[in-house]
Amino acid sequence: MSSLPLVFAALLLACVTLALCGRLPRRGRAIVFGATLAVALLPFNGLTISHFLRILCGDLSLVTVALLLVHAYYQFRPGRAAGLTYDVRVLVILIAAASLLLYPSALGLVSFDLYSEGYYPVVMTPFLMGLLALAVLQGWTLVAVLIPSVLLCYHLDILDSDNLWDYLTDPVLALYCLARVPRELRSLRPDPNLIQPALLAQGLAFLVFAVLLSRVNPDGFRYAFVPEDGFVEWSTAIILGVGAVVMGARLIRLRRCRGWQFLGVTGFVTLLCIFGMGEEISWGQRIFDIETPEYFLTYNKQAETGLHNLVFELNGREISVNKLIFGTGLAIGLLFYLAIMTPAYRRRRGVARFLDAVGVPMPQNIHIIGYLTVVAIVELLVDSSKRGEITEFAGSMVFLLNIWFPSNRHIYDSSVTLSGADPVPPTDVPQRPD
Repeated sequence: MSSLPLVFAALLLACVTLALCGRLPRRGRAIVFGATLAVALLPFNGLTISHFLRILCGDLSLVTVALLLVHAYYQFRPGRAAGLTYDVRVLVILIAAASLLLYPSALGLVSFDLYSEGYYPVVMTPFLMGLLALAVLQGWTLVAVLIPSVLLCYHLDILDSDNLWDYLTDPVLALYCLARVPRELRSLRPDPNLIQPALLAQGLAFLVFAVLLSRVNPDGFRYAFVPEDGFVEWSTAIILGVGAVVMGARLIRLRRCRGWQFLGVTGFVTLLCIFGMGEEISWGQRIFDIETPEYFLTYNKQAETGLHNLVFELNGREISVNKLIFGTGLAIGLLFYLAIMTPAYRRRRGVARFLDAVGVPMPQNIHIIGYLTVVAIVELLVDSSKRGEITEFAGSMVFLLNIWFPSNRHIYDSSVTLSGADPVPPTDVPQRPD
């Protein structure tokens, strides 16, 4: 058994004592901190105070230890620690958000068990790598240092647990962050401009990880990374659900100041997102334990309620709706959208005015790159017959960004009158979401 949990428990006691002695001079605080740490680790009849504290609080995570060290750093060198304040706030918000999902699932209050994902973290690893990329991009030094450190320690088995969640958080940290997060949110206002880089970083991380896992561990890719009703499938449904909310809100807000063509296209995209979300979760069949209708038992190759997996036989030839409509048809539509409509929109003012007037959200350059990257990486590098699940996941993510942050987002501004005289704004200008 590792002795590190005892050291961590002693550090917790020392930091709590340090906080209670905040009015002492710096040298006095240092003496109190060192003495408390030594006493907590000093054995009495074979046991230490750390043993009892460990029983009371459980094993502390590495993130908790990092925050305790930052706290001690604040106490001893306050003038030089101010640069870490923002990073600590970000970390507190991230841990609080994770705790709201983790502990209800671990206690069996919801239908999924998020804690079990930590034993074979094929989902948590790319998620953390995407978060690492965002942290580096945004300059969150503490988060950027912690993520690779925690992953390295997990693979070296330095703690007694073999679950990655126990390296990231613990009940003490969760309670602390949940209690502190309202204050942090008031002082650290969420930045809507982070939505796009955050989703792009996650999408790229999952794509890269999918390539590696499909080649290193094909069974792990099929049965742990992209299983039915797994994280990837549910995330795809949630992404499309968010798209439906974004477009539906625009439809309601603009219903009195846009023409029927504009409202028709916006409503169509809303219904398209709802349809995609429903298909991903078989229209709630497994959620509500609904039996598959006889028609779908006969023609759906997965024997579930849904249109995209229907298979028919025509003149002795098997016709797959998924391949015909959602494969070939969608590819042709995307090609037309990116290779014909988008260049025409950018080069011909008349086309731009028409597409604006009918409410077609046009892509930024980053969205075009995203679509092409998803297709290229998945089709050329992911070595699995289940790679289509990754195409749906990453493609839906780019599609959401395309409709949420289009280059012509001015068309969703109710104060803008869409007419032939309206100028077309430049593309790729950072814009705030609704």
